[in-house]
Amino acid sequence: MTNAMSTLARVDWQRMASFAVANPRQALINTAVAYFIFRQVTKGIKTMSVYGLQKVLTHLWRAVAGGLIRTVRKAPGTGAVLQRSIDKVVKDIEKSMNVDLPGETKYETIPIQPMTDAEILAILKRRQDEPGVDWRNGRASGSVYHGGEELARLTNEAYAMFNLTNPLHPGVFPGLRRIEAEVVRMVLNLYNGTAECCGTTTSGGTESIIMAVRAHVVWGRKTRGIEKPNIVIPITAHAAFNKAAEYFDIGITVVPVDPKTQRVNVKAMKRAIDSDTVLIVGSSATYPHGVCDDLAALSDLALQKKVGFHVDSCLGSFIMPFLKEAGFPEVVCDFRLPGVTSISCDTHKYGFAPKGTSVVMYANKHLRHN
Repeated sequence: MTNAMSTLARVDWQRMASFAVANPRQALINTAVAYFIFRQVTKGIKTMSVYGLQKVLTHLWRAVAGGLIRTVRKAPGTGAVLQRSIDKVVKDIEKSMNVDLPGETKYETIPIQPMTDAEILAILKRRQDEPGVDWRNGRASGSVYHGGEELARLTNEAYAMFNLTNPLHPGVFPGLRRIEAEVVRMVLNLYNGTAECCGTTTSGGTESIIMAVRAHVVWGRKTRGIEKPNIVIPITAHAAFNKAAEYFDIGITVVPVDPKTQRVNVKAMKRAIDSDTVLIVGSSATYPHGVCDDLAALSDLALQKKVGFHVDSCLGSFIMPFLKEAGFPEVVCDFRLPGVTSISCDTHKYGFAPKGTSVVMYANKHLRHN
């Protein structure tokens, strides 16, 4: 700071003012160029501080290589050859996904003649029995969370009871509103929520994450006057955060993880936060590695920087809160961490609720109302 002030003191401000008066157009051009250079240098310094020199050089190389490839693809002859290769790969994928079954009718228009109940059920049964991955015997990972046949029967009965209801009309279906309120409060209590904490059910983890991001974006605009909000996430965070950034047209900075622990680099995240940041993210646990980020450190960081902190516990859901009870080291991933402002928890994973249901929780009603 002292050096900066000393440098400013040596500037001949009177001469600069005289030049601006005598050459207003050139002075404006000089100012614009200086501002552009300043922005690029500032951006470069921030990028370097978050990712390090090696990562920046890698990104630069990929950008240059990508540009060269795009240029080659546009060249006469070469582009056509590459496109044919790409088209062949796409067709092979489509062919493997859309296999015509011998003797099976493909329905592409509404049938002219009505079908009987037995005919409809027979079609559905054949669709159910089409060959695929044997998920019932554990041959699929992360797509089906099966609680057993007995629970499946109970779920089907519950579905049948409420398949014509509409949760958008609690006055028409008060019992449905009560069910939602009870589910939300159960999950809040599981994650040590206070009386001030609240939440809603959603159609899945993606919607829970998107709604949490939206709440913080609106909060940032209303309370801090942030016009161009951004969020900071680990590279291992769920893709729904990227979707939310695209939906709401906000900035997103992706920070690296420790190469050994695969937990987010907290120092890099701290350097990535700026005056327009409204939310940082931690996972409990991550989808790529099943690793829990250092949530306590992220909570402290959120308090220090006065930003929101979302814990994505969609995968950890009904496992992480029971670690201590099951004899494993406890991982605090809930509202006991003072910096946590929202949490997503999928009830349709290890809560074994039917697809798709999830709960998004907020530290207070102001965030939910956003």
